[in-house]
Amino acid sequence: MTNEDIQDLVERGSFPDSCKSPDLVETHISWVVLTDDFAFKIKKPLRLNFLDFSTLALRKLYCEEELRLNRRLADIYQAVVPIVKKNGKFHIGGPGRAVDYAVQMKRLPPDKQMHHLLEKGKVKEKDIVALGEMMARFHQQARIVKKPFDAQAAKDDFADLSSVVPILEKYVDKKYGQWAMDWINGAADTIEKYENRLAERAEEGFVRDGHGDLHSGNIFLLDQPIIFDCIEFNEHLRINDVLSELAFLAMDLERNRRSDLKTILITTYRKAFPCFLKAADEAIFQYFLLYRASVRLKISAIKLGEEKREGEGVNNKLMAEIQALIDLCKIYHQRLKEL
Repeated sequence: MTNEDIQDLVERGSFPDSCKSPDLVETHISWVVLTDDFAFKIKKPLRLNFLDFSTLALRKLYCEEELRLNRRLADIYQAVVPIVKKNGKFHIGGPGRAVDYAVQMKRLPPDKQMHHLLEKGKVKEKDIVALGEMMARFHQQARIVKKPFDAQAAKDDFADLSSVVPILEKYVDKKYGQWAMDWINGAADTIEKYENRLAERAEEGFVRDGHGDLHSGNIFLLDQPIIFDCIEFNEHLRINDVLSELAFLAMDLERNRRSDLKTILITTYRKAFPCFLKAADEAIFQYFLLYRASVRLKISAIKLGEEKREGEGVNNKLMAEIQALIDLCKIYHQRLKEL
């Protein structure tokens, strides 16, 4: 579907719950149409270096993968439904030739998304304990992937941070290029130092088919936490050492200035799933904190570059996020040096 098709669907389309005024949320790779009862996620017809949604068959395939993978964590995922066009009008579901597909989910209250609750200071200790226990159960049940650790690939992944140096030097701080080089070199040194232990952890079964994008924006805090929107389009991004996935959410809590909640998360998770078996694992976890902060920084920098190209003004929230991530990278890099 095109942008024009999506607008037509929102304005004149037919939905299973007969909603007349749906909302539209757009991400870099998808559209999400929100009706009274449901959320319909539609993949954009894109082909990027990390995903391929360029054909109808591929979009259907990845809708089915999204349903399968996310059902490991959440019962809000209901079906893959066709989008059909009859008499000049788009319909979600029903008979007819599919022009595209959507993942149908139960709609949840947006004010219960964890990142909103963090901003308002409404995340409680019991929420994090429940979340840490859920993550541990999920990882313990997840498929073990016995793949050799590739040190050079890990270095290359981290070094891609240099791709946003021009953006951050231009719009944030001219010193960013030197900072990035320090972090990249520090990460490479850590990978070399602990290469054998990282390989050993893979052999011990700690590399698993996880979530891949486990941050507070992909969590609802209800009576029990609901984790959603795992990465379906790229196994490389989803299959990680469990310490890397734990580090992602731990970093996100620290980014939101809740180091207290970060400590509770790590303590709860470690109690439920002993995965720090050797002293080197503490340093490896610190490396993953730096890696996850650097990836989030890169994504935020790319967004900043897109906004500047489109002539948008200063986005204070995005600039604050970038500064917080830079500060975290500095802190994590220093801790790595001390270890």
